[in-house]
Amino acid sequence: MSILCNLQNINLAFGQKIIFDNAKFTLNKGDKIGLIGLNGQGKSTLFNILADKVNPDTSQPPFIFDKNKELFTLFYVPQEIDVHGFTDLNINNFFLSFYPELYQLHLKLEQVSHMLTEDYTNEKLLDQQQNLLDKYESLDGWNIENAYNSYLNYFELDNNAMELKDLSGGEQRKLALSIGLSSKANLILWDEPTNHLDVETIEKFEDELMSSDKTFMVISHDRYLLNHVTNRIIHIDRGLITSFKGTYLAYLEHLEEKEKERLKNLNTLENKHRRELAWMRQGIKARGTRSKKRVEGFDNIKSEITNLKAKSRKVAKLSLTHSGKKSKKLIELKDATIGYDEKILFNELNITLYKKDKIALIGPNGAGKTTLINVLRDQLALNSGNRKALDDLKVITFDQKRESLDPDKTPFEVVGDGQDFVHLGDGSQKHVMSYLENFLFSRDQIKRPIYTLSGGEKNRVALALLFTKKVDCLILDEPTNDLDIPTINILEEYLASFDGALMFVSHDRYFVDKIASKLLIFKGEGYIEESHQTYSEYLDIEETIEEVKSYEKTFKEEAPTIVNVKNEKKQTKLSYKEQRLYDTLPDEIDTLETAVEKLETCLGNPECYQKQGLSVVSQELESQKAILEEKVEQYLEIEMLIEEFS
Repeated sequence: MSILCNLQNINLAFGQKIIFDNAKFTLNKGDKIGLIGLNGQGKSTLFNILADKVNPDTSQPPFIFDKNKELFTLFYVPQEIDVHGFTDLNINNFFLSFYPELYQLHLKLEQVSHMLTEDYTNEKLLDQQQNLLDKYESLDGWNIENAYNSYLNYFELDNNAMELKDLSGGEQRKLALSIGLSSKANLILWDEPTNHLDVETIEKFEDELMSSDKTFMVISHDRYLLNHVTNRIIHIDRGLITSFKGTYLAYLEHLEEKEKERLKNLNTLENKHRRELAWMRQGIKARGTRSKKRVEGFDNIKSEITNLKAKSRKVAKLSLTHSGKKSKKLIELKDATIGYDEKILFNELNITLYKKDKIALIGPNGAGKTTLINVLRDQLALNSGNRKALDDLKVITFDQKRESLDPDKTPFEVVGDGQDFVHLGDGSQKHVMSYLENFLFSRDQIKRPIYTLSGGEKNRVALALLFTKKVDCLILDEPTNDLDIPTINILEEYLASFDGALMFVSHDRYFVDKIASKLLIFKGEGYIEESHQTYSEYLDIEETIEEVKSYEKTFKEEAPTIVNVKNEKKQTKLSYKEQRLYDTLPDEIDTLETAVEKLETCLGNPECYQKQGLSVVSQELESQKAILEEKVEQYLEIEMLIEEFS
């Protein structure tokens, strides 16, 4: 296996925050890597180091970045793309914004073409245009452009009249997928490529990654995608980079085994610590110098226990608290008509949200899921019909944009609200430090201003604040976007224990499978289907239905040909050509059978096949056998025709 690049002695810190501590990493050709770790731990930073956008700190020994000069070419697809910074581009040529040299050629070609409209016989301009076109082709511009436009069609983003500035979040991601997949580089870096995408598009993207021979690294919270498309997991944790060869699921099993081993070692050390502690309490004064080693050993045991506990997986043992209302029916829509700007999305819609419901809203972007949520939250009025809600109903929506967080305050100040203890919805209280540690914050992060935290860390603060409240109904719109996997695991634990109603929109298949007890599926044209299957089961059934429809369509398209054949005049005797073949084929078949027999005999005799060469005799035998088989088949077909005539 060829090595694409090798990085050694990676050290990087931002102030007091250590990102990499003498880390190392090797990338091989053909690697399909899932890059995981908490937000703020260095995943995007590693991408930027690979892309030469960030330089590690000066260290001793020095940072080493060895690249395979023949193989290493890199293309980085960021989490957000700048659709507003290139006003002279449209959807069909937006890929140029990622290729500075091609983009400059494009601008010059546009300029020359405009000048030629006024002076189309100018030889100098024509030569300049041809030179620019030749340069564009030499940089593989046309092939990249064709591949890019092909992917736009594949992802159904083919509206040429659409303005870049009007693209939704999901459409921008489709644009980014098309740009990344059309790249000719050997290494593609994908940063959260499936955010805002519907499941159909995600599955198309998965298919492309699985069939690609390119090396890639992907940062993603989509655990199904990680498990399907990767053959190696890279985990960034506490400044170090660890590598595991296998799928994401296999890595989780590996971590589980390591955790069991760690707990076993911890239990052994704690037992030893208790014995040594009892010995220490007897008094050290009268023991003499021989006891010093034992005292040092006691200190070492304490240090090992501390290290093992630090490495142990933290498990949140808290729960989201229901307000205590006993009514089962929380919100009801009856004969509701919903729409805006003269566009009606739903007619005579009837939906009831009960206590303990855990409902996932499923459907493509633009189907009306967020609109329905806004109606349930009483943020959008009905065109007609009725909305009834329980008096004093406590409805909370997860603030995905984190607008409620004061950037100048610390997580301690935001969650504790100026106190040392956080008061939980069930009436209990917990020290703010301990509470925030359940959300995977270190003591250093708890005291830092929120503006210094990464996006994922801010999300964890928002979640920590959310779970201190009493609530009857929780509404989440794409809650897993921008969250790292450990934080999603925390969110899942809380939601599983929640006793109130939950309604959420998510394209995260694993999250929906784990949380939802019911699906509301937006089928289009105002129709919503209810299902109690898991999301995976529903998708499997839908795929089967589509296959049946495709088969039926093909059958119907071919049916007229069958009818036409039946209406043709029925053949009653052999044609001249068929009769001629019927007469001559027996002799040809006899001759071929004799030739095959001789060649087989020759292959069994070294003196024979050595004269002509073993490969020559073998190839001739295969050729004669193929011709013989074809002639026999022709003869049998004619005999079947004769039987039909009789």
